[in-house]
Amino acid sequence: MSKGGRAKKKLALPPSGAVQGKRVGDVRSLLPGAATSDDRVCWRFTHVDHDGRWGFDRMDSATLREVLTKLRDCESMTLNELRRERDFFKEYDVPGGLCKEAVARLTALGFDDALKIQRLRFTGTQRLYGFLTGNIFHVLWWDPFHEVYPSKLKHT
Repeated sequence: MSKGGRAKKKLALPPSGAVQGKRVGDVRSLLPGAATSDDRVCWRFTHVDHDGRWGFDRMDSATLREVLTKLRDCESMTLNELRRERDFFKEYDVPGGLCKEAVARLTALGFDDALKIQRLRFTGTQRLYGFLTGNIFHVLWWDPFHEVYPSKLKHT
């Protein structure tokens, strides 16, 4: 019984077997292009660092829309095609040229044993960082000001 003396309602589960009028079975048959998607790039957001300096909560809605649109567009690419987009995709050694705060955040998040980190470049300074495992990009940070892995300017 819950507060107030009433018994909690249990969720009614559908009877086993197919629900009348509902399509069941392999979801690949329902999604266009799903049969060939195993080798295409896809995204995971389980490890997004919401508490650090480069969390998504600092992103305005228009930028979020642009980022999601770009990620959607990349889903048609295989991993090899993504890697060939050198202006867009890069892979860095860890700690390499990561700023001290980024290295500290990786340690705090339990990723201090990572050997590589990948980034996607969106506009002049905007970067999305994460870890690429197979064809899955595990999103970690949104870096709008190119602070995580600052570039060293030549001839300065």
